[in-house]
Amino acid sequence: MDFSDVNRLLKEDLSRVEKAIRKYYQSDIPLIPGISGYLMNGGGKRIRPLLLLLVAKLHGRAIDDRVITHCCVVEYIHAATLLHDDVVDETTVRRGNETVNSKWGSDASILVGDFLISRGILLLAEDCDPNIIRAIAGATKVLVEGGILEFTEARNLQVSDQHCLDVIRRKTASILAVSCELGALLANANDDQQNAVVSFGKEFGMAFQLMDDAMDYDSDEDVLGKPPGMDFKEGHVTLPLLHLYTKAGRSLKKEIESFVKNPNLTAKEFEYILERMREKKSIEYTLDLARDHMERGKRHLKTADFPCPEYIEALEAVADYTIDRHIAARPCP
Repeated sequence: MDFSDVNRLLKEDLSRVEKAIRKYYQSDIPLIPGISGYLMNGGGKRIRPLLLLLVAKLHGRAIDDRVITHCCVVEYIHAATLLHDDVVDETTVRRGNETVNSKWGSDASILVGDFLISRGILLLAEDCDPNIIRAIAGATKVLVEGGILEFTEARNLQVSDQHCLDVIRRKTASILAVSCELGALLANANDDQQNAVVSFGKEFGMAFQLMDDAMDYDSDEDVLGKPPGMDFKEGHVTLPLLHLYTKAGRSLKKEIESFVKNPNLTAKEFEYILERMREKKSIEYTLDLARDHMERGKRHLKTADFPCPEYIEALEAVADYTIDRHIAARPCP
């Protein structure tokens, strides 16, 4: 089974998720559905709802309107964080399209992000399951803390590997893990089952973001949906850059320090750093760490008994797709 098989398997369910997403962001204020539709139709893979659906099915849970609604909640929270992140980072391109803050301005991006969060809260309130509310609220708190942690150490090369991994754990893995947790809670999973899928989601999230961090340096624009090197140009000290810095000699360290402080880096400077990363195997280091996290995640799925274990193969296919996304950029002539 591969990722295309998973999409075919969930075709009808994902179609229902799309319809519900469009339904719930409607408003009599035209800017809200206008921006929400632009963002939601921007080419995302719906990984978070997809994980929720697969975990629910793994536990034998029928995909009814309640499950679909909770898919919308996790996607709205994710979409809101994208809107807010793009403002903080002044990002102009995402998934091959102009970002909302670039097209409509930062104010509109922040406010519509707030709307999506509030819409998700209202959907939770209408269901009113305290365990689910607690899980979502806790994950969202950790996610926001991750964004603040990243912001407070922006352009700081003195951070540790553990800092980079902590940002990933909070900012990315939290929402992917809670997507799996919601699938289990909606199916009344036992503790062993819930622990297994949440642990899978955490490791999946770590691997997912590490792959993104590596690909931001070493992948083609048509794969990324944005120009490579955006993290570098925005001053984000992610694991590939930190690894290079720790392995660099004194001269290269000084160059990296000057690049990180410069908001107007050129393509030539990015290519120079990319070549140094290849020499020091910083990309491969990050990719290997992503693979290790994903393998640990897959092993967690074998630690509990599930009513419909055939869906483990589908979850593993999504995991393999996440790792296999990396296609190295062609070296410069």
